[in-house]
Amino acid sequence: MASPALKYAPQESSNVSGITEIHITQSQGGAQVSREVLLPMLAHLSKQGKDRWFTWIAPKGISKSLLLRYGFDLNKVQLVHTDSSTDIRWLIWEALNNGNSETVVVEASSLSKLSAADVSEFEAASIKGACRGLLLRG
Repeated sequence: MASPALKYAPQESSNVSGITEIHITQSQGGAQVSREVLLPMLAHLSKQGKDRWFTWIAPKGISKSLLLRYGFDLNKVQLVHTDSSTDIRWLIWEALNNGNSETVVVEASSLSKLSAADVSEFEAASIKGACRGLLLRG
């Protein structure tokens, strides 16, 4: 787990903020194929923030041992699990808005009916926090 000393450092930010939606089509392998493609890319992003977190608001199937296998920098990763769609929305907004994360990843399939207004609120929060937000949809 990363040191609590990680702080928001806007001068060192990659200046990449906003929300990106990644649509994952299911094929023969389903979620396994998606993970095989997506996890190496996310591992690369986990190494990009110098003084800020890579926060993943993840389903229960994502574990630190899985992240280690794909080369994530676990000193900079916050892995958050929750079952409540209300909590997830608040957690996403807070992680994007507070400026402590370089990247926030959310599997949007765990959210019930993510609206355009939700995405707009997340976009505004990511800009305020100078944070990259990735919504994974499948």
